[in-house]
Amino acid sequence: DELSSWIQQSFKHYVTQEAKQHFNDYDKDGDGLVSWKEYNMQMYDRVIDFDENTVLEDQEEESFRQLHLKEKKRFEKANRDDVPDLNVDEFVAFEHPEEVEYMTDFVIQEALEEHDKDGDGFVSLEEFLGDYRRDPTAREDPEWILVEKDRFVNDYDKDNDGKLDPQELLSWIVPNNQGIAQEEALHLIEEMDLNDDKKLSEAEILKNQDLFLNSEATDYGRQLHDERFYHEEL
Repeated sequence: DELSSWIQQSFKHYVTQEAKQHFNDYDKDGDGLVSWKEYNMQMYDRVIDFDENTVLEDQEEESFRQLHLKEKKRFEKANRDDVPDLNVDEFVAFEHPEEVEYMTDFVIQEALEEHDKDGDGFVSLEEFLGDYRRDPTAREDPEWILVEKDRFVNDYDKDNDGKLDPQELLSWIVPNNQGIAQEEALHLIEEMDLNDDKKLSEAEILKNQDLFLNSEATDYGRQLHDERFYHEEL
């Protein structure tokens, strides 16, 4: 459990560190803040300002307008103080809102806006499957649809009411890394636990350091060079 928890934390650490590294690319004037203008210049090489109420005739341009407006809304939501620009922690929240607690409501609302077509505050199976329409000449649904239906029923719809409420929706939009972490932890212990005590000692890690360094759990070794995150028991 301890190794699994550490791996879960390492997954989150990778994401936030990557966003922090990107921060410097966006902070053009080096003032420790990223403005909406700086974000646009880095991302699109120009400052873009779409009218929220003007729908564009060109379908491709309209899709981009919608995407850009969502980005602006997320940028504003990530901002937690009176300064209009984002500091590094706010920028992490902007880049990865699913990893930041105060952005949870925004993540849910954005998902509802995208998937809740009838506006009832839930996501039905049909809405979950998106634009899929069964071929009337087919005897059964394709394999990928059967897999998605099974996920909807058995993984997400916990109360079995045939629809996803906001919290159930969150489990779909923001997958829990727990299962992946447990699999990786079991794999490492199975391969490296020489005395079968279900733990990894320093000696066992050193003896199998190539395997440990090539694991996703350590970001292929890079994680171990981060003293702020490194856990001595590993």
